Amino acid sequence: MCGIFGITDSKDASKLAYVGLFTLQHRGQESAGIVTDDKGTLRHHIGMGLVSEVFTKDALESLTGRSAIGHIRYSTTGSSHIKNAQPLVLDSYLGQVAVAHNGNITNADRLKADLQKNGAIFQSTSDTEVILHLAAKYRGSRLEDTLAKNLPKLEGAYAFLFMAPGKVIGARDPSGFRPLVLGRLGKSFILASETCAIDVAGGKTIREIEPGEMVVIEGGKASFRRFAPAQKFTRCIFEQVYFARPDSVAAGRTVQTARYEIGSVLARELKDVKADLVSGVPDSGTVYALGFSKEAGIPFQTVFMRNHYTGRSFIQPDQRLREFTAHLKLAPIRDVIQGKTIILIDDSLVRGTTSRKIIKSLKKAGAKKIILAIASPPIISPCFYGIDTPNKTELIANKLTVEETRRFIGADELHYLGLENLVSACGDRKDRNFCFSCFTGKYAGYPGGRRARRPAAAL
Repeated sequence: MCGIFGITDSKDASKLAYVGLFTLQHRGQESAGIVTDDKGTLRHHIGMGLVSEVFTKDALESLTGRSAIGHIRYSTTGSSHIKNAQPLVLDSYLGQVAVAHNGNITNADRLKADLQKNGAIFQSTSDTEVILHLAAKYRGSRLEDTLAKNLPKLEGAYAFLFMAPGKVIGARDPSGFRPLVLGRLGKSFILASETCAIDVAGGKTIREIEPGEMVVIEGGKASFRRFAPAQKFTRCIFEQVYFARPDSVAAGRTVQTARYEIGSVLARELKDVKADLVSGVPDSGTVYALGFSKEAGIPFQTVFMRNHYTGRSFIQPDQRLREFTAHLKLAPIRDVIQGKTIILIDDSLVRGTTSRKIIKSLKKAGAKKIILAIASPPIISPCFYGIDTPNKTELIANKLTVEETRRFIGADELHYLGLENLVSACGDRKDRNFCFSCFTGKYAGYPGGRRARRPAAAL
């Protein structure tokens, strides 16, 4: 779930790309990079760490040019290493080309092996580099023609930004797993993973890039072409559940509105549960708790002091860092907690280790009873499309029953939201097309729902 941002025809291209990436920082914290087009020369700067750490004043001033694409990384394929930081920049028969990618290409290993047999040399372990080698082998007269020929060879999930001298291209996979939206700022076009990045940059959102669609921005104009037939629109439901920023718009409503509604339907599912107060695990759990509180008539109280100088624990690259980050960022507020029965709401339950530490800290602070309510169904199967749950052994709901999970995490009660209620709350009535394979073990392209393994043909 990386973040990508691009802008064309602006004297402040690199600075606006910085603003866009900073706004999308919640989508990845391992590395950041920007490439600019300076009169046909691509200039780039990448580094490990947060956007504010990677881009000093001098670094931004060196990125001259009127167009820019940028990337922040949360690794799911390829190790956490500077060689996998994006955008990637390579020389090609068409000149310099840069690419930024959000998603997972599920047939990347097979494609890479075939390309290596024919002499391709890969510089990174990321699946993103595959499309550049395909473009070098199967050529068209223009970059967009080359991409239209090669993108259909990719399986899985992708939202791409490409840059070549004089043009920026955005492309989205035929199922629309990963988000990509188009905006406008004066004469400039903006492409971003979320609408919030367009808003903060001062632009206005035009529309989503459709599944299987490519937009080519060149000479101040945007043209659209379809490179593959659109499959059923199956955008990732975890955007609303966890990843997206609350002020972003997805599936016809803001993420904030969707999460508030999810909290309301969760309260309706748990209408007989009694408690002194309801609270959320910051930050994503807070809005769920507010919706629950309003619907159930149970007072909302903040039970944790949130340290905003720590990152998001789920997107840390290894489990020890996840647990350490979770321990640092939440401190119980004792006089709110002591002697109380608390309904605590979190967005999801993946491994269970973080929830266990949180509940233990609340009990230590004097909570009488903890009812943990999860604003999504049990995650029983891996995601192959860009979320870091790579195997079943890491998923607590796949290993343990609900009662066994409750005992492991130390809660007095444990409840999950039903899948139908989650889907209905995430989109308006005209737009409820989501991928929820992680809750069902059924993957796109498999009639009857073949159980979790790496799909050979995910689309």
